[in-house]
Amino acid sequence: MTLLLAVCGWIVGGAEGMQRALLGSMPRPDETVISRESMYRWFGARLLSPAEVPDLFAILTGVCCRAGLTRSPDLYCLPAPRDMNAYALGGPERSAIVLTEGLLRGMTRDEIAGILAHEVAHIRNNDARTMSWATALRRAIDWTSLAGLTLLRSSHHHHGGMASSRPLATLLSAAPTLGQLLGLALSRVRELDADATALELTGDSRALIAALDKLERHHTGSASRPTSAFAHDPMRLLRSHPATSERVGTLLNLAY
Repeated sequence: MTLLLAVCGWIVGGAEGMQRALLGSMPRPDETVISRESMYRWFGARLLSPAEVPDLFAILTGVCCRAGLTRSPDLYCLPAPRDMNAYALGGPERSAIVLTEGLLRGMTRDEIAGILAHEVAHIRNNDARTMSWATALRRAIDWTSLAGLTLLRSSHHHHGGMASSRPLATLLSAAPTLGQLLGLALSRVRELDADATALELTGDSRALIAALDKLERHHTGSASRPTSAFAHDPMRLLRSHPATSERVGTLLNLAY
């Protein structure tokens, strides 16, 4: 993504254009403020206390300890009884995991342990920051390619000769889509990595796979099919998460 942005910047303004494009894409300092008040204000999520769900905190402490996180994430519950989901916010220094009410009700203790481990993996790997950096890069690619196309059009207008710049125009037109596909690929890689780390942290592939299957059934209304059906799925490039079948297949390979 950085290379793509550099090329777009170079087309716009040579070495200086390249430098300016790259400087414009630097991720801003993490602006998610994880406080009890802001979490409630933004998401309507309620902070859970260890007294309320001791078994959940016992699982979390164990997972964080194995992950080498010095500070456990805060746990929040999102009052969505029909939705099964989990989200991780923040990085190793300060973090939160949000679980929906539907997930807490619909999953077994072991399945929740697997999901907590997956979210802890995202926190340890600083994935929220990585993905926000990817978003900043994508935005910069969108802007820079647009600026480049505008420049090419105006120079074409003045000088009449466009033959030499046609490949550049093609590259600039394709850049936003390429940036988006690369961002999605990065997200899929990070998801598979979080699955692998979760397996390492819990050692329980069965519960992890059961949790993934439950989520799949919940979100699509049907159980996941075995991997072979997905081997040539052209849509896989447009997903932010790998297909559940691919995740399950990967977990089974790692476990056995």
